[in-house]
Amino acid sequence: MERDENRVAFMAYESLAKFQDSPDVDSRIYDKVFEGEVNCFTLEKLYEIFNREHPAGYKGRSMSVSDVVEIVDGTTGKSYFNFSDSFGFQQVSFEPDKTQISERFCDGDKAETISVLLIQPGKYPKTVTIEDSLEAMQELVGGDIEEYMPFDDEAAIICNEEGKISGLPLNRAVYDFEHQMIEIMAGDFFICHAPISSEKFLSLPPDLEKKCSEKFRYPEKFVQTDKGIKAIPYKPAARDMER
Repeated sequence: MERDENRVAFMAYESLAKFQDSPDVDSRIYDKVFEGEVNCFTLEKLYEIFNREHPAGYKGRSMSVSDVVEIVDGTTGKSYFNFSDSFGFQQVSFEPDKTQISERFCDGDKAETISVLLIQPGKYPKTVTIEDSLEAMQELVGGDIEEYMPFDDEAAIICNEEGKISGLPLNRAVYDFEHQMIEIMAGDFFICHAPISSEKFLSLPPDLEKKCSEKFRYPEKFVQTDKGIKAIPYKPAARDMER
């Protein structure tokens, strides 16, 4: 962020004085990304919600160190500002009028969508459009999501983090550059674009979509051999493709 000239984003509270002229939080470098009621009674629970159970309409990243939370007293209407530190929170002085409103906040009432490549057991890959929300991603994989980036092209596999534990059907194998099997995905997963410069998942560009479609084109069956587990690609029957 250009406004963060001292590069203090994601730094602990005690580091502010070291990297800028003042230990005070600089309100000008912050973006407003959410405003609304959240059903919790402690800052620790709030932190958990914004990392695991994002509120409806929230489009930002998970809460992290250096984020500031405004709490409004329902009785007095007074605002209190809390800096998310390495451990717990620090109450700080903050000037919300000096912040900027994020585009993601402005679009909160309009459902944004992204285009991803869905990979299901026994089926060919297909491109689907989903709402750009945690809830939609969880619904697509059938549970809490986990990001897995085994490639060097900013394509991310988003899967069910408990797919294997839950006994979901094995789906596709993932291979390294020498075509050695390094992972077996269980259950439905999708592939999206996850550039390091972005705080959220993006639509898969056409070149990556084509590359990933070819990589995971055929469903696979897995068999145990004397040399370990082997993946056997196969063409799905027409009736399986239509399910």
